[in-house]
Amino acid sequence: MLSDKLPKDVQQLDDKAITLFYKALEHGKEKVNNIRLMVVGLFGVGKTSLVNNLIWEFRQKKNNTKTLSTEGIAIHRCKLMTDGDWCLDTELKGVKFGGRIQKVVCNNNQISRNTLSETSANYETSSSHDLLAERVTSTEDHESQSQTEPLQTFKERMTLHKEDEILQHGIKFAKKMLETTSENSEKSKASLDETKNEITVSVWDFAGQTLYYSTHQFFLNERSIYVVVMDMTRSLKDIVSKSDGLGIWCGLVDSCTYLDIFKFWLNAIHMNSDCQSGERAIKPTVILVGTRKDKMKGSAEEKENNMNLYFDNALCSFDKYSPIFNHINKKRFLVNNLSPKDSAFVELRKEIISLAAKQDYWDEEYPVRWIHMEQTLDKMRDEKRQIVKIKDVEKEDLENIHPLGKEELTSFLELQHKQGNIIFFNSGKLKDIVVLAPQWIIEAFKCFIPHNQKIEATVLKDWEEYKKYAILKPNVLDEVMKNSPPYIHEYRSSVINYMEYLNVIAKPLTSEEGITGIPLDFHIVPCLLSRAPPPLHDFTSPPDKPQTPVLAFVFCGKFLPPSFFHRLVAVCIRAWPISQERGRYCLFNGLAIFTLNDIYTLRIWYMDYIIYARIVCCSENEKLDKFIWLFQEVRRKLKKSLKDFVHQSSSVFEECIQCPDMKVSLHNEGLFIVKQFKYKNAIACPVCNPHAVTRSNAMKHWFKERLDRIETDDE
Repeated sequence: MLSDKLPKDVQQLDDKAITLFYKALEHGKEKVNNIRLMVVGLFGVGKTSLVNNLIWEFRQKKNNTKTLSTEGIAIHRCKLMTDGDWCLDTELKGVKFGGRIQKVVCNNNQISRNTLSETSANYETSSSHDLLAERVTSTEDHESQSQTEPLQTFKERMTLHKEDEILQHGIKFAKKMLETTSENSEKSKASLDETKNEITVSVWDFAGQTLYYSTHQFFLNERSIYVVVMDMTRSLKDIVSKSDGLGIWCGLVDSCTYLDIFKFWLNAIHMNSDCQSGERAIKPTVILVGTRKDKMKGSAEEKENNMNLYFDNALCSFDKYSPIFNHINKKRFLVNNLSPKDSAFVELRKEIISLAAKQDYWDEEYPVRWIHMEQTLDKMRDEKRQIVKIKDVEKEDLENIHPLGKEELTSFLELQHKQGNIIFFNSGKLKDIVVLAPQWIIEAFKCFIPHNQKIEATVLKDWEEYKKYAILKPNVLDEVMKNSPPYIHEYRSSVINYMEYLNVIAKPLTSEEGITGIPLDFHIVPCLLSRAPPPLHDFTSPPDKPQTPVLAFVFCGKFLPPSFFHRLVAVCIRAWPISQERGRYCLFNGLAIFTLNDIYTLRIWYMDYIIYARIVCCSENEKLDKFIWLFQEVRRKLKKSLKDFVHQSSSVFEECIQCPDMKVSLHNEGLFIVKQFKYKNAIACPVCNPHAVTRSNAMKHWFKERLDRIETDDE
């Protein structure tokens, strides 16, 4: 019988992929319990040391060398042992995959003495493989499937894979079950059914340097358990070290505090949890951990109390009814990373497993025939391959015992992507590449950050322009690639495609008369824009110019990842020519201007948790009403892009209009939620001189179609 519990990730696939998933389940299914543990926090707080104390192999390394800071993301794949410890699966892959095969084979309801006569004494012989093939295929539906190879080929392929170490583990264990008497067989089968499903843990150790924060958010999702780490010896008011000044590129200025970092992570976790849709209750997924216990003063009880007070004060900085609180696990931990045998690490491992077991994705059922494809990806990782071509994955699939076929393989890869195990986008040029190591994206991003690269003298001027204005010319890109590791520069085109797709870089359009809309031969890197803008009001509220009211996207929870604005700038660069002034692009840190046509420009800027937009006409006598269609087109483009960045089922921001009578746009002043005008014809403005903002004046430029519908309904 097919599973009644269709995984949420599968529900998000198209109908054809869901049908393939159901067909695959018919041939055997297994309950999957994989934990994705994300360890986050500022650099230098002890995250890597904490991770080392959670994993058995790392605790066994006896050396006095200082733990190095993580660069990008370090991922450790572990297996939960019977004693509750975590061991790297490097040496356990044969047991891991073999055990899964064993369980499925032995759970088959056709175990009988008739099959035993076909066995030989040695499980490595071909008859052993034939036996297992018989046991797996005897009860399967042999009707051919679309885009998948019929299961009757399974037996022949088993013979071809006699040397497969993983398969031999499964055969060995399964044979032991098959060689019991018929009476003991049922008993053994029942015993196996009662055993717990295998639990694996992928530990993601995130680099704490704020330089990486704009890319970390690509990896946060609702299928994760989080450990947020804070140094108990640092005050929440302490300023983050100036040495990490690169953080300004992801929006965290030099003056940000430890509290700012704490709030950044919790807000980012909530924004990427998809809990804002209200479709399901928020379940705790965040464990707060304090480090440097050995440096704290007082008794053990006093240290524990101080840790709780520290986190209480940090959480109280959120609004009273903030949904953030629902993510926080009640139990907290205080650890001394210099004492690996501290019982706190044992308890922390238990708590992580306990939290994961309460999540909706726990015990989801997936096709058992996907096991070998998982093994194939693991083998590629073991070969130190971080990125591979899809044709190579398809070739490996054909050599597996039961190939999935192109369509089912695509569904498998899409689900692996949703679960964070790989990066795979089934669209455009990106569908030709599979990123096996998610940290490859961060390594690629790092290459575009100017540091102490050795630059050819002939490129120095363009290199300085890149550092100052974020203009990435082809010769500078050549230098960037030349200074990158082999696994980056050998996949140059893929790096460019991914950075464009993720809106890290964008090619500007020509703006010359008669040839507008053609991409130029260089890129802009918006997150590197560091040039300070001129007086803000000169750009946002130019005097004596026809202009729309200010449109504002006000983000919920008073949280806007600054990378959203950078990515929005990239979208705009791709959509409209960048305006120029005195031969320079009007691109600044936090502000950008684009040319919509001969007389209209779009200005976008952001402050705190609000992104603003205004369209200005350079002709003083022009009537805005003639281009209402253009204003609405621009608004839809901006809104869709921001929604796409979040992948939420509901909006994480409110669309607002600033009072049209406001002469100079003021940050977070005179903003009216557009939805309110559906029920109110006018709203009093509390900022300007006492007056009412009418529905028509508020909506007639940016929301004309919606205004017409509302007024028609009112009639």
